[in-house]
Amino acid sequence: MAPATLKDVARLSGVSLATASRAINNRGEVNPETRARVLQVAEQIGYVPSSLAKGLWSGETRVIGVIITTIENPFYANVVSGIEKVLKEQGYNILLCSSYEDIQQESGAITVLLEQRVDGLILAPVQSKPEVVERLQKNNLPFVLVGRTIPGIDTSYVVCDDYQIGAMAAEHLTAKGHERILFINSSLNYSAQLRARGFAARMKELGIKLDPKWIKSVPFHTDAKYKLFEALEQGLEPSAVFCFCDYMALEILHGIKERGLKVPDDIAVMGVDNLLITEITDPPLTSIDIQNQEMGILSAEILLRKLREPTAKPEQMILSPKLVERAST
Repeated sequence: MAPATLKDVARLSGVSLATASRAINNRGEVNPETRARVLQVAEQIGYVPSSLAKGLWSGETRVIGVIITTIENPFYANVVSGIEKVLKEQGYNILLCSSYEDIQQESGAITVLLEQRVDGLILAPVQSKPEVVERLQKNNLPFVLVGRTIPGIDTSYVVCDDYQIGAMAAEHLTAKGHERILFINSSLNYSAQLRARGFAARMKELGIKLDPKWIKSVPFHTDAKYKLFEALEQGLEPSAVFCFCDYMALEILHGIKERGLKVPDDIAVMGVDNLLITEITDPPLTSIDIQNQEMGILSAEILLRKLREPTAKPEQMILSPKLVERAST
């Protein structure tokens, strides 16, 4: 059975389409008895006003678009939780899309959200190129970047200090006596580049030479353990592995066990994100907390301010990472 339409409400109420619309949206002059009759009919037949249609009338849909890599990643699930918490309190709903780290899917998601006339967008960009930002600016869509930023673009964003994350990992692992540290990084975004820079710079400051072969990049977390196997086959013999994210670190834990080795006795392991699962892995995983839910909260608050003051200057927030040491190191 098809959903009830405004035409159904008007027909059953005995009024014109325009009168039914004014009554339901509480706009314009409508006789109180007529308004009551229209609203009663709408409730009886289960009519739900279209947010898009209301948006065309009012200039806003009260819907915010959110594009992340995938909700299957607990990091972004926490980010979205923070976003939704703030927006719900202010009467907004979210329309969630996933890019799956694919530029074409990201572009398609933006097209869908523009067609739906969302009031604004919160985006975790797939790549560090400016084209996506330029497209949003061309369409006059208020937006905030979250979790990742794009270099050289003056826009609003909320991120954790990725350079400091890399430096913190180097400092922690070397303090534990490790010098042969394998860094398994992401190959997809600007955050990965900054973490690699921070890691390499801190290792240099500590007087430890870092050969490029000790940094390996993978597009997906499921490939991480194969990079470990590759390193072992190359004779690198790492005493510790630092991973771009906890998901990669979980793969490394499995890979180490597959090779009959022990964590941390043979190889220490460290991740980033401080996901809940890191508390119950075997052994519990040392990680760096990057305040993912707080990122979502702050990005939503910034976007709301942009909606209220469209000409305001961009806001840029860089959160501080926090080391959470557990038994894996």
